[in-house]
Amino acid sequence: MKHSLSYVVSLIVTIFGANASTADTVEFGTFDFAPYVLHDDPEGRHGLFLDITTAIADRADVPINNSVLPIARVIKNMERGLTDCVVALETPWTLEHLAQVSEIHDRLEIIIATRPEFEITQLSDLRGQRLAIPRGTFRGSPVMSEPEIERVLTNGYEQSIDLLRAGRVDAIAGTALSLYHSFTTENVKRHDIGVVFPVESNSLWLQCVKGQVSDDILAKMDQATSALRDEGAIDALLQRYIPPEFK
Repeated sequence: MKHSLSYVVSLIVTIFGANASTADTVEFGTFDFAPYVLHDDPEGRHGLFLDITTAIADRADVPINNSVLPIARVIKNMERGLTDCVVALETPWTLEHLAQVSEIHDRLEIIIATRPEFEITQLSDLRGQRLAIPRGTFRGSPVMSEPEIERVLTNGYEQSIDLLRAGRVDAIAGTALSLYHSFTTENVKRHDIGVVFPVESNSLWLQCVKGQVSDDILAKMDQATSALRDEGAIDALLQRYIPPEFK
């Protein structure tokens, strides 16, 4: 059966139009790690990185797919070209492999929380003391390089908190948002902690695989991120994940 020329042209336009639409969809990967992603949160929150990704995509008017996966899987998918972009801290690996599209926030802190009545004003005050640190974290950080601190490696923030409560360590270290979230889930109140001491700040960036997203879309997402940051919308999202007593 023969088709008219107009029918064939329409079919071609439809097919290629659909492919173009799919090609313009940005594939995001989000680390499945609280509080960056939350499941069944009693306050109805979805997680900080999910909130940020959605806000950027909505402001930029860019269609996205967002896959919530373990950190190692997200990285592997980026290496294979299956994932285009992430919201992540700036690290040596991301600087080498990813394009830094736009800075989202410049003050995501690593903190130390001490046992009650133990005062510190600088990291060196922990010399001769026991500091709990989740295993495999903070490579290259002053937390790991300061001499004469007895580091107790744990399997996560919950175990670190258990050791602090039991008096088996003098302080615990962690990223502020993750540690605050664990305080909430473990029912730790402000009076259960002595000093909350910031050690260093890291920058959170929108980052994409080099050469995988069009310049036009990158520009749209950069402008959207800058607008959200300058308007205070990013900081407002972040504040939702800090317990009031620790703000």
